[in-house]
Amino acid sequence: MVFKRSLLAASVAATLIASGAAHATNGYFSHGYGVKSMGMGGSGVALPNDSAMIIATNPAGITETGTQVNFDISWFHPVRGYSQTSNSGMFDASAESNSNNFYIPELSASYAINDTSSIGIAIYGNGGMNSDYSSTATSLFGAGNTGPFASRNPSTGALMGGGEGGVNLQQMFIAPTYAHKFMDGKLSVGASILFARQTIKVKGLGAFDNAMYSTDPGYVTGNEVSHSTGWGGKIGVLFHATDMISLAASYQTKMAMSKFDEYKGLFAEGGKFDIPSTWTVGGAFHVAPAWTLTADFQRINYSGVKSIANTSTTLGTNQLGADNGPGFGWKDVNVVKLGAQWQMTPALQLRVGFNHGTNPISSQDVVFNTLAPGVVKNHYTAGLTYAIDQHQEVSGAFMYAPDVTVTGPNNAVAAYDPSTTTTIHMKQYEATIGYAYKF
Repeated sequence: MVFKRSLLAASVAATLIASGAAHATNGYFSHGYGVKSMGMGGSGVALPNDSAMIIATNPAGITETGTQVNFDISWFHPVRGYSQTSNSGMFDASAESNSNNFYIPELSASYAINDTSSIGIAIYGNGGMNSDYSSTATSLFGAGNTGPFASRNPSTGALMGGGEGGVNLQQMFIAPTYAHKFMDGKLSVGASILFARQTIKVKGLGAFDNAMYSTDPGYVTGNEVSHSTGWGGKIGVLFHATDMISLAASYQTKMAMSKFDEYKGLFAEGGKFDIPSTWTVGGAFHVAPAWTLTADFQRINYSGVKSIANTSTTLGTNQLGADNGPGFGWKDVNVVKLGAQWQMTPALQLRVGFNHGTNPISSQDVVFNTLAPGVVKNHYTAGLTYAIDQHQEVSGAFMYAPDVTVTGPNNAVAAYDPSTTTTIHMKQYEATIGYAYKF
């Protein structure tokens, strides 16, 4: 009992401190939650896979995880940047984002009240609208005081007229959960109350920190970290259609978040940055005694959040921070997740997976998305679990997302050189290790 309390306390403390670090895969949502799911392309809405982190995907799944504690930590390495070319050469620019290594913890626990009811909790994060360009990066609007935006912001430096550039969004979720079995255990239904805390810091937008472009100059860029909180919910169902086939679905509500007050002159609706709704459906197929295949489809509804979905092309005719102000221009994302798991020995499981998500960023919004180049589409994954004994197991997963580029016009300098085009790119690596203790 002392070990149980110590393990849980240490895990909670570490996760609360660090959860929500940069984590961009399907837009800014993780490709999967929990080390086992991560090794299978993020799939598993219908496969609890003996992990309490199923809460983050489908809260109904904890009816099958017993009593346990899981702690995972990921090393996440995104490589992203921009380049720009023009016939005149006046607006040629390029930079690679710094701060490429992030450590992201997750914690989950489940407790079987009886044969039909279970409770649990999960703490996990999203993020990844993250970039960090140094003050030596070349500006998209011309270098130093020579560019077309120099008269509006005479500061020398990077990106969009404001010295160092970038944005860092972090989101942490806490999900207390209850689930119950029906129909002699064939059907499980679960629900989570979601509490979210998010933070953001933006720098490098000095060219737009004025009354021409913003409803609230002074609240656009370079301010302190801003905090926001909000509530939502997640529901899920899990149905064992046959001994070989399980089907499942889950839905997470849109979360109405408090405003980012320090950036009320940047984000639409005076600093609103809500968390979009999502839904997932899928199946798990036990095709052989040692083999299980999974297939999920997920929809992330970025279009429901103005600060994310509104196009940036209205900048100049519509002010930043206005009720319908410019945003990042992100489209809804559709994600297909496929996985396979092989029980190689009684103690060893091996996994592979593939995850394909549509790109949320179109060419017309490229310039504003140099701040947040979340353009990766394909994710290749692998993983394993080794059971140390009947109480303990360790797991690992690896993800690689190949480089994706998006190119579009820089309309802000079109009057000076209409040939100017901007390209953003990103690729990712991630390695995760996890530990589970079962009581």
